[in-house]
Amino acid sequence: MLRQYAPPRFRYETIRGRTLAVGTVPIGEIFRYAPSRGAGPRTYIVEAWMTRAYARADRTGHFSYLARGGHLALVRDLATGRQAMLADTIIRACLDDGAPARPG
Repeated sequence: MLRQYAPPRFRYETIRGRTLAVGTVPIGEIFRYAPSRGAGPRTYIVEAWMTRAYARADRTGHFSYLARGGHLALVRDLATGRQAMLADTIIRACLDDGAPARPG
């Protein structure tokens, strides 16, 4: 299992003697989600958590600022290989529904 630190939703875990914020939905988590009402459920895997982007001007005139802890996850459909963005609340709801999240 891969860990991504400073995620949007987290729990504290001690790793190598340090207490760190570790995500409640880790990278590599597999879950089932029906993207639309007519479609059947598909199996997805969480690949990454995206950083938040804010429009903010700095002294040089650039207008981008990235902050950690975004709420959007990059997920991949395991059947087609297509990537999509999903909010953490959707993923957590899929995991809380009791749907088979992991094979086996």
